[in-house]
Amino acid sequence: MTIKLGDGIDFPALLKEAAAEAQATLTTQLKQDFAGAILENNTANPPPLGANDWTTVWGPQVFVIPPEFHSINWLTHSVKCNATNAMAVVFSPSLQRYIVAIAATNFVSAYDWLIEDFNVKSVVAWEGALQAWAGNKNATSPSSKIPCISSATNTGITNLLAMTDTVITHQSLIDFLASVDSSGCTLTFTGHSLAGALSPTLAMAAFDPTAGLLKNSTWTVEQAQAYPTAGATPGNGPFAQLFNGAGFGGSNGTQPWQLWNTDLYNYLDIVPRAWNKELLTALPPIYKAYYDDLTVLDATIKVALADAALGELVAGPYTSINRAGLNGETSADAANEFAYQYTVTIDNNMSAATATELMTLPQAAQSTQSPTDKTDISWPSQLLFQHTKAYSELILGEGPTPSKSGNG
Repeated sequence: MTIKLGDGIDFPALLKEAAAEAQATLTTQLKQDFAGAILENNTANPPPLGANDWTTVWGPQVFVIPPEFHSINWLTHSVKCNATNAMAVVFSPSLQRYIVAIAATNFVSAYDWLIEDFNVKSVVAWEGALQAWAGNKNATSPSSKIPCISSATNTGITNLLAMTDTVITHQSLIDFLASVDSSGCTLTFTGHSLAGALSPTLAMAAFDPTAGLLKNSTWTVEQAQAYPTAGATPGNGPFAQLFNGAGFGGSNGTQPWQLWNTDLYNYLDIVPRAWNKELLTALPPIYKAYYDDLTVLDATIKVALADAALGELVAGPYTSINRAGLNGETSADAANEFAYQYTVTIDNNMSAATATELMTLPQAAQSTQSPTDKTDISWPSQLLFQHTKAYSELILGEGPTPSKSGNG
């Protein structure tokens, strides 16, 4: 988002003002998006989200870091700002359910990629992080014998907890949750990708058995659950054990995606394989059956593993929380799960038109849109599809949609 700078020579102050303006603008935009999504759900019959009385009760709120000087356009006297984190809470009175929804990585934010995703060279002791989040001094050193999280995850949670809702409540998330009547309610923390790591960690921060941030509220751990998807590993083995044994609630269903307190992953997605050496190095051989040159991917994985190894020197191996696959886990399964680009026919006001669409082979075989011109997509595009749109199909059952307009 580009923000106009005012007149003056105090550029640090102007940049901070620009960041504040960007946050206000983005928060308003996100609020409108949330309101639109909720309205669409609440007017649908039957409602796809299980009830037709969802409302936003906290936020949405956006965290924007002050922009750097290099982001100034001196000709237009403007500065470019990127959101790094976003979060909102919605509530259904009929279901008595609160949902804390956390945003994934902002693809255009270098801060998100470098600081909140890939900063795994260093670690933070979980007890020390809780102390800092409670406003005290971090007096605990990390080690392999105690729960620890990556500096990336620690930064993300710190940003989320530092947010103050400027839209509805004017409270922090923890203060808001502590103020509500939790009788008979459930509390879900959810998010994808970056938020697939942050949502279970935020749930753990709220309900840690010794120093949870909601320990003085009426909420109990049995009322809470996490629903993370495609999340990278947030911490070491002791942290995974802490989360897995925390006693979060939720009744599992019969479908692969109906699991609480479990990182749900697509087998062809690289992100939930981070930061485990065996899992990361097992992915390129599957892709190499379809792509000739994966030199860049191999190099990226080597760098990621080298960074993770530095953190593991202090805290031991990065270890995933409970995890479960959403699809087949063999190389043969990939044949039906890789996406290709097709030209399809769409009905546009009774006149035929064409568009391009990403489909798997089974989807193309079952499509009524006469897919033709099957074309391979690049391996980065394949990784992106498997990390994003594939989850909509695996969890929500959403079919392919045209990716761009064609002729008509």
